[in-house]
Amino acid sequence: MSLTALGRILGIRRPAMATSSPRSIVVSALETLALVLNEDSPVPESDRDVDDLMLRLRGHLMQLGPATPDSPAMLKAAQALASKEAPDDYLQARVHLRKLALAIQELITEMSSAGAVCEHQPECPSADAEDRQAARVRVGHPEAGWSVLCNGVLTFDDTGCLTPDNVIVAPQRPLPTRPPIPAAAAARPR
Repeated sequence: MSLTALGRILGIRRPAMATSSPRSIVVSALETLALVLNEDSPVPESDRDVDDLMLRLRGHLMQLGPATPDSPAMLKAAQALASKEAPDDYLQARVHLRKLALAIQELITEMSSAGAVCEHQPECPSADAEDRQAARVRVGHPEAGWSVLCNGVLTFDDTGCLTPDNVIVAPQRPLPTRPPIPAAAAARPR
């Protein structure tokens, strides 16, 4: 059974060749991880299926590397597994494939907990986008008047914010409107 057929059975699309955001890289990696790790996934039938999955995981790891924040040990461990040649024995190759998938899954979990990737649907805006404050709250402290958003922006109750690269954004709330002054009251001498 080919990987495309496995993906069709599970309802998983083939990952895009060119991915731009860390989220899209992670989404395509998670789809491949599902093929390897999910109990509902069919077992790869041949050495070729195992090799194809291994190549896909190595490709995802290459894309995840630059997007990985501050976890070089975990990244190096996954890269070390990826650089090892898959064993010739089918069962040992599947074990190696599973170990690599688990290492990549752990790396993605670390990226998510570090806030490097948004898993929301639709994706939260980036910290440098105009609508940066539309991102979902990751850590909320309304009693203190601040929250940290999914994109790393620190927002304040006055609608001002601080971006992850220390750019201060002034409050954007509109000024309160005054009721119009009646013409008779404005014309009266004081």
